[in-house]
Amino acid sequence: MPMADVKKVKSVTRYEPSPIPRVSDINDLGVYLISELNRLGSVLFNQSVMRLEQTNIVPDKPRDGDIRYADGTNWDPGSGAGIYFFDGTSWTQL
Repeated sequence: MPMADVKKVKSVTRYEPSPIPRVSDINDLGVYLISELNRLGSVLFNQSVMRLEQTNIVPDKPRDGDIRYADGTNWDPGSGAGIYFFDGTSWTQL
């Protein structure tokens, strides 16, 4: 497959805690806690290596908490080029 045909797929893993188990042994709680911390650490690591590419169009359906890098010319949500956060109603430059 030529490199031009390779499509980059980006995904965001969302952390949701597992149900707390019934504890018959105190070690079970420790195993649960270590497992949850490992899962949370993986999600945070994946987010830290995320790359923001410059966007030159207004996002169609922004979600509360979206972060985008606006080019400042074709899409200028307020204060020129930069990284913006969507709070559910408007874009705020970070």
